[in-house]
Amino acid sequence: AFLVPAGIIACFLPLSDASSFVVLYIVTSVYFSGVMVRLMLVLAPAACIMSGIALSEAFDVFTRSIKFQLPGVSGNSQNDAGDASSGSVVTQKTDKNEDSVKERPSKKNKKKEKENVEKASIKSQIEKRLLVLPLEASVIAILLLVLLGAFYVVHCVWAAAEAYSAPSIVLTSYSHDGLHVFDDFREAYAWLRHNTEVDDKVASWWDYGYQTTAMANRTVIVDNNTWNNTHIATVGTAMSSPEKAAWEIFNSLDVKYVLVVFGGLVGYSSDDINKFLWMVRIGGGVFPHIKEPDYLRDGQYRIDSQATPTMLNCLMYKLSYYRFVETDGKGFDRVRQTEIGKKYFKLTHFEEVFTTHHWMVRIYKLKPPKNRIRGKAKKSKSKASSTTTSRRSGTRKKNPWH
Repeated sequence: AFLVPAGIIACFLPLSDASSFVVLYIVTSVYFSGVMVRLMLVLAPAACIMSGIALSEAFDVFTRSIKFQLPGVSGNSQNDAGDASSGSVVTQKTDKNEDSVKERPSKKNKKKEKENVEKASIKSQIEKRLLVLPLEASVIAILLLVLLGAFYVVHCVWAAAEAYSAPSIVLTSYSHDGLHVFDDFREAYAWLRHNTEVDDKVASWWDYGYQTTAMANRTVIVDNNTWNNTHIATVGTAMSSPEKAAWEIFNSLDVKYVLVVFGGLVGYSSDDINKFLWMVRIGGGVFPHIKEPDYLRDGQYRIDSQATPTMLNCLMYKLSYYRFVETDGKGFDRVRQTEIGKKYFKLTHFEEVFTTHHWMVRIYKLKPPKNRIRGKAKKSKSKASSTTTSRRSGTRKKNPWH
């Protein structure tokens, strides 16, 4: 990163067609990678080229400084210069003897010779300016560059082994007692695949859409390729709404299960509570009744005792922190580093069906609308009682249930 500016400067000394192409390449790469952090991959090859040019120019300057300041090399160069000067004198004398008969050179030839002499003097001055670095400084600089390259190789090997060779679905962490593996995602997807119907729909935030489709083989509402902003806003609105309103939204979408990712127990920071602000913003952009200030306290999303009632009653809070106080008795969130505000509550329209070993993935099922069944039972009982009373009174009343 810090060699790229040096490479850009080196491309201008001198500026050619090839170097101007490289400069345009790095400029366009910086522009397009600034749109999204994931597009840093576009900037990587251009940055490598620029840093390579900077290292090449640095090694060229330092090695040239060492070469011309070594005792043996400088003496040889002086001897060579003396031999060349004596040889030039001899050749000049022979040329004068041979060309004495010939005509004198014209004025144009004299001007060309003067220009060549001036160019040679300018080149010698430039070379002298490049060789102003002391010998000790050049040696130390080369050693530092070699160490820099060696450490960079070690860093690249570590990054390839840790970041690029491990699957993102299986998380690992190191502590004083060794390596810990968090396989909660595969555990949750395996449960969905083996314990739900094939045509059941699963609602979650769009980040987990591809994984749910591929590993659980279940239909999702939104995934990583959803271009319709209204679909994503609908899921965000449901997560931001109270439990009953969220149940109505999911029921209208024929959703059977809701999946949330929660990292408060193990300290997994990329959970749905930290992504909740985008659910509120995207949902509020389509559905105006979702207002972000209703979830903020002093400009922050808080889940502790200072959280707003809207935040404490939304579906995302309830699905994430349901029975969380049973883990340690306090309900301490390790990601937000605070105790939750609402610890004891029950779910009315959702039921917990599965929670992974480290509580990273929690799956809930929508309850059936029992209130409608109770209403039909009450009506049938009232109608049955009316028919019995009419029979007792002796009047015949037509029973619509027969």
